[in-house]
This record gives sequence, C-alpha cells and structure tokens, in this order.
Amino acid sequence: MKILVTGATGYIGRRVVKELCSAGSCEVMTLNRDVDKARALMPYAACSHVGSLDVEAIESFRPEMVIHLATLSTSRNDSGIIGPMIDANIVYGVRLLDVLSHVGSVRLFVNVGSFAEYRLGLERQKDAYLYTATKSAFRHFVDYYADLCGFKYLTVVPYTVYGGTDTAKKLLDYIIESVGAVVPVKMTKGEQVLDFVHVQDVAEFFALLAVRKDMVMGLPQGAELHLGTGMGTRVRDVAKMVEDVYGGQCNIDWGGLPYRPLDVMYAVAPAEATRQMTGWSARVSLKEGIAMMKGQSDVMRP
Repeated sequence: MKILVTGATGYIGRRVVKELCSAGSCEVMTLNRDVDKARALMPYAACSHVGSLDVEAIESFRPEMVIHLATLSTSRNDSGIIGPMIDANIVYGVRLLDVLSHVGSVRLFVNVGSFAEYRLGLERQKDAYLYTATKSAFRHFVDYYADLCGFKYLTVVPYTVYGGTDTAKKLLDYIIESVGAVVPVKMTKGEQVLDFVHVQDVAEFFALLAVRKDMVMGLPQGAELHLGTGMGTRVRDVAKMVEDVYGGQCNIDWGGLPYRPLDVMYAVAPAEATRQMTGWSARVSLKEGIAMMKGQSDVMRP
C-alpha cells in the first residue's frame, strides 16, 4: 500500500513511519518543511521524503492512504497564535485535501483529533482549547472532501501520549524531572484524571490500519477511534508511581500553576469500543511505561 504521511518528523510521526516501513508491505512518502531533517530521522529504504506540499511528487506517488499527523499544538490562545494555528491546522490540511481530490487515488484518509475536543464528555464535541477548536473545525473539511471524492475517512483520537525521548517535554517528563530536584517544579493541583497511553502503542495502531485494509474499510464513515488504555489515573497519583519506580521523592509545587480556563479534568478513552472495532488494545501499562522511561534516562545520563 502507498501511504502519504504528514507530520512525519514529529513525536508520534517518526515512530509511525518506522512501524509502517517495518511492516514490509507499505511504501511511504512523507511531506516535510525540512526534507533533510526527515531523511536523517527516517533513512528507511521503503520511505521517500519531499517538500511540505509537493504537488508533482504527490501526483506521481498516487497515495492510497493518507495519515495526517501535521499540526500546530500549543496551549496559547492569544491573538498572535491565531494566524499560525489556522494556517497549520486548517489551511494546510484543506490544501492537501484539494491536491488529493485531483489525484483521485486515495481510498482512506486518517485524520488525527484530540481528546480535549470532548471537554464535557464523549456525547458531543465541546472544545477545551483554541487548538482543539481548529482540530474540530478541520473535520468538516475532511467530511466535505470525502463526500466529493468518495474516500473513507477516520478520526484517530490519542489520549495522553508519553514515552520515548523528545525535544518537547510532556506532563510525565516534568514529573520525572522533579525527582530529587532542588527547585520545585510548578504544576497545577494535579486533580485531573487522564488516560496515559505509550507512544509505541499509538504508533503500532497506525501501522495496524495500514495492514488490516479489509477491517478498516469496513468501519463506518467518519468513525472515531479513541486510543488509550481505558484506565484513568489522577496526576498526583502518577507522581506517586514515579516515586516508586525512581526511588526518590518528587519535588512539585502542586497548585503553583493555575488550570487553564476550560481545562479538561477527566479524559479516559473508551478503549473497549476501539478494541471491538479494530482488535487493537494498548499493551504497555502506565507503570511499565514509567519503568521504560527510567531505563532510557539511565542510558542518557553520564
């Protein structure tokens, strides 16, 4: 299968590309702002890397499946971020869909959403952040082009992804860094209940979509596939788990940072529904994932 991937150099993207290339039956093309960076991160024989919207290359490649991971994710909601965020999360995606509509080879478009699109629960979308409002808005464009061009589309919704090493620190990274820290790490009160899913599990899910074509094409149009363990853990309790694994005390200033105005306080994936639709379930428990991160950090330290 020929698969086009956006956002391939990102935290999840580069792991997804690795899994796809390891599958043996996939030919991958990635769209990038920095092609040299992509080649350095993903030097796989089954993968080619081109510019961010190289129309000629896309037309020549004729992708059957698209995994759209490219996004500008930020907690900012000031006026200065509006233009860049809409350009990245809406305009770029719509331009890509327009190109694909002329190519005519796409059978499946995999969009990626956010659990924070469901601030008040899964019954309906209710965005928590400006970022997720742009993600919700983009779904309407995908739906329009799917009807226009006759391809199937799915929306994959990862929950609190962690693990591996990355330049952008995430919640669990800050908790781990607080172990034995001299200066307390400022955090919110830590009352949120979140579903922590390991990045490797997430990457393997995208590869599953590529190799299980019959199963995927049998899913309902616009199906939402929520990726998580189905188990929620309070952030303060995550810190206790880190202390147990690392053998030290977290130095955290709980309440040192305010919650955002519409912050998500509970986000746990309906994991059983995803398992029934796809056969996928997360394999790495949170405790196992934290232990894996300890092993990685031990290797990195002098």
